[in-house]
Amino acid sequence: MAIGSRTTTDVRDHGAELQWEALYDAHADDLARFLRRVVADPDTAADLMQDTFVRAMRAGNRPPAAEIRPWLFRIASNLALSHLRRPRWLDLLAARRQQQRDPRFEDAEQVRQAMRAIPADHAVTLSLAYHEGFSRREIAEMLAISEETVKSRIARGRLNFAAAYRRLERGLAS
Repeated sequence: MAIGSRTTTDVRDHGAELQWEALYDAHADDLARFLRRVVADPDTAADLMQDTFVRAMRAGNRPPAAEIRPWLFRIASNLALSHLRRPRWLDLLAARRQQQRDPRFEDAEQVRQAMRAIPADHAVTLSLAYHEGFSRREIAEMLAISEETVKSRIARGRLNFAAAYRRLERGLAS
């Protein structure tokens, strides 16, 4: 009997593992792209993406299939916000690395720097809206804020981003 039970458990565990593999395959690229835009560091984004799936796997209840993507983005957004609120003592190292980069990537680097220069909640909201295509309602649900707050963060985020980008352009032109 113990062998039969073990076999049933093994089959069930294997089925759950296949479900998580399918979820990872379906959402990992989008989550990685979102996190790279928000935290502006590929290695940190990769770590946060892994943490997103670990937290999702440890969560007691998984939402229905139609709500999986917003749920994963909510976890990723919360992790990104926590990361961005930490002290940024590594910025000096990033500045050194930037000096060694290829000039073809200068514009993309300016966008990343401008996104890092604005408040974290604005950066997350802008990325969810413009890069990931979520509606205001979906973003409000993901971040547990009102739609009006989403609208306000998008508007302020756009203004802050434009100002930060212009400052970077002037700094590079000097």
